[in-house]
Amino acid sequence: MKRSIISFLVGVIVTGCAMGWFWYHDREQYTRAIPAVKGSVQVAPVVNGTPAGTTNNAIQQTGAVAPQATQQQVQITQEKAMEIFKIAYPDYRIEKVKFDTDHGRAHYEIDGETLTREVEIKIDAVTGEIFQVKEGH
Repeated sequence: MKRSIISFLVGVIVTGCAMGWFWYHDREQYTRAIPAVKGSVQVAPVVNGTPAGTTNNAIQQTGAVAPQATQQQVQITQEKAMEIFKIAYPDYRIEKVKFDTDHGRAHYEIDGETLTREVEIKIDAVTGEIFQVKEGH
């Protein structure tokens, strides 16, 4: 009886330690970078689901928030973004490349991996700058 209780307690402790170790090493995937907003941020009141002060369904922008990039403004091609990734992470194999515009910033999301590591980076489609990196296991 004592032997089964002791083996049960040892199993619970080992399982708890293993789960804690995995949680500790996977915590990086739950962090995210929030792009900075330059200038003053002004809050507009919302009336009936529409921001007050809008004209012809266009919101008046204040501060220095970057407008959404058009195709003419995009300077970096998908191939160039992949080259930037390979320079920064030469040992990684590219898994996925996606063009996206979050918060008005045109960028490429590139996922890469080795046998033991994964990385997801975001490259600005106008400047070619790597502005967010998420590394995982």
